[in-house]
Amino acid sequence: MDDRPILDIDFSEDIAEFTERYSSFSKILNKMQRQYLSLKDTYAEQSAQLQAVNKTLQSLNADNRAVTEFLNSILTSLSSGVIAVNRSGRITHINPAARRILGIENDQTAPPDHNYSEIMNPLEHCEYSALETIKTGGVFDNVEKQIRNRHGTILTLSVSTSLLKSKDGEIIGAVELFSDISKIRRLEEQLSRMKVLASLGEMAASIAHEVRNPLVGISGFASLLSRDLDDKPGMKAMAEKIVSGVNSINRTIQNLLDFARKEEVQKATVNLYEYLSAVLDNYVQECGLHDAEKRLVRELNADDVIEVELDRQLFKQALYNLISNGIEAGGEGTRVTVRCRTLPLARARGEYGDDLELSGVETIAEIKISDNGPGIPTEEIGRIFAPFFSTKENGTGLGLAIAWKIIKAHGGDLKAASMTGKGTTLSIVMPIRTTQ
Repeated sequence: MDDRPILDIDFSEDIAEFTERYSSFSKILNKMQRQYLSLKDTYAEQSAQLQAVNKTLQSLNADNRAVTEFLNSILTSLSSGVIAVNRSGRITHINPAARRILGIENDQTAPPDHNYSEIMNPLEHCEYSALETIKTGGVFDNVEKQIRNRHGTILTLSVSTSLLKSKDGEIIGAVELFSDISKIRRLEEQLSRMKVLASLGEMAASIAHEVRNPLVGISGFASLLSRDLDDKPGMKAMAEKIVSGVNSINRTIQNLLDFARKEEVQKATVNLYEYLSAVLDNYVQECGLHDAEKRLVRELNADDVIEVELDRQLFKQALYNLISNGIEAGGEGTRVTVRCRTLPLARARGEYGDDLELSGVETIAEIKISDNGPGIPTEEIGRIFAPFFSTKENGTGLGLAIAWKIIKAHGGDLKAASMTGKGTTLSIVMPIRTTQ
């Protein structure tokens, strides 16, 4: 018989409490499930909306990229330079044409985000710039300014500017558009000069004929007078001076007629080295040049063949004028050196600048005639090919002008470089003959 006491435990209250709490938990759980399902539906709806927005953004980004690439393509293909700067003057964009014009196409130290003033170098203070537009708010339209690019070439630019604004109308910078019009200005100057020269030539030819006739009589009578004054040395010397003076005037008149004459170039194909050697030999003989080997130095390679088309007589006259100019530049001690070579047109433009007036060729012939005379001042070097301008005391100022005219008639160009105290170099550049 089991004597352990029997416990009578009543769990009814606990069960009731548990049941009540379980029911409350179930209600909470059901509510959470309903909220989860609602959130799930909301998430699905917002996810669908987000995907639609993402697709729209992707489409807009693609359109923006296409527009940006299109605009960049336009800026890249423009032959005009474009520079955009922010309000502090820092470059935010520069296109390839601007780099080329400013001479920084191969300069990696001048990308965007550099100062505008670091790459734009005006010859003098100039208010026509993007910086001035930002400062004053005023814009410029097709105004001109001169700059010196990184290669040292002086360029004339046509400049237009405009303000850059945000969508709210706030000024955020400026853009400068410029074109190199140096060639146009040079052509205008040459056209004006050619018109003046044409009128001058016609006048000179008319006057020369009128003057030459009485000079013939003066020279003839002075020669007869000199012959009859053998017993009077003083008066004979005066008569001889008259003859010498008349001869000098006649030479000047002949130069005037040569300058006024319209050149009729009759070209023939020549080996340039052989031709130059023959011209130099003739010059020594005809001019009676003393110490020719010392005073006229030739640096010609007879093994090279350079074929050019030229008028033998006319081109010879141009060479004579250029050589005589060098020999007479510094008196008895002057030495003239003649060199010849070929070089690519691109390299020639690098040496002579973009104003080199040759086109349609890839290779050119270059003849350099250099002297060790006193040189020509910088302020006068641009005038030496103008008629009647001379740096020599008794010069007529027609020798170089005639040479320039003849070389131009051959489709070539004539350039001068000089340094005071170190001599002058005259360079003939002309197209070489090409075989079809």
